[in-house]
Amino acid sequence: MAARFADCPICRDELMTAICLPMPTDEEGLLAFGKDFNPAKTLNGAIALAATGDLAGPAVALMRAVFACPAADARLREAMILRTAVRLKCDYAVHASTRIALNSGLSKAEVEALTADGSVTGIDPDIVLIARMADDLADRATLEEDSLELSIERWGFDNTRKLILMLSWFNLVNRYESACRVPIDSDEKLGQSSGPT
Repeated sequence: MAARFADCPICRDELMTAICLPMPTDEEGLLAFGKDFNPAKTLNGAIALAATGDLAGPAVALMRAVFACPAADARLREAMILRTAVRLKCDYAVHASTRIALNSGLSKAEVEALTADGSVTGIDPDIVLIARMADDLADRATLEEDSLELSIERWGFDNTRKLILMLSWFNLVNRYESACRVPIDSDEKLGQSSGPT
């Protein structure tokens, strides 16, 4: 049975809707993440993956691989996450990613450009290009020809494939977080966080 806004202690947030899926237990988190699981520091979006049963282990493994992928440094990765969250209107991820983007070295001007309506312009060209790719995937589920061509010219075939997979993962996770109504992380939990765990 789904939890109701009024009787769900984790969902008492103005951004939540009337019905949500309850967050997994700490035991489920431990099973999915292993002995390094810390519910006080792991972000709710990552913790929510632990409730997926036999899919939790592979989902967590892919999340870890995406965040360790050398094709994108922390700034580029956070630009991907933030822009995807904005395009998909994922309140949870916009809130967390705005803070994490600043913690990961993006400037306030870059964060403002990534969260604005319309095309991203006037900042680091790599971030402009990755934002364009994020827009394409969120809006069309594919890359426009010129976005793909520019990515190949900038990052090559192998890294372009990795960046597309990373952007696809962020699309999946944003949709999952929104559909499950994952509760917003507190500013204290976000702290100096530079990733989901």
